[in-house]
Amino acid sequence: MPGYRQLEYLHEETADALWLADLVVGRAGATTLAELEAFGKRAVLIPLPARVSRGDQLDNADAYARRHAGRCIVIPDDEELQGGASLAKACAELFADLGSGPQERPDPRAAHRAADLVAQETVTAVRLRRAR
Repeated sequence: MPGYRQLEYLHEETADALWLADLVVGRAGATTLAELEAFGKRAVLIPLPARVSRGDQLDNADAYARRHAGRCIVIPDDEELQGGASLAKACAELFADLGSGPQERPDPRAAHRAADLVAQETVTAVRLRRAR
């Protein structure tokens, strides 16, 4: 697909890559969904299946997709995913109206501030738990 870029794991560059992306394909962990929310990105979510996790990503993905109807599609991580047809179809569907409205990119500093707040809250929660 024109413009498609597959990247290896990004660490410090994640915020920049998400800011530049038109569409994100990813799992449905809480941090991923917080980043998608902060950046206002369209997403194809492939939550970890219950057979290899607690099942929380399935719940996360469903809730996120309901909240972002038309901007998020959830596809199962199953045998059908292996051929790639369901992933390609979901991406094409979200790309179809990508150019139909104004493309306003969020301020990247807002995402960094959100990430800092999440980190601060996490550290505070851990410290409180250790103090008990």
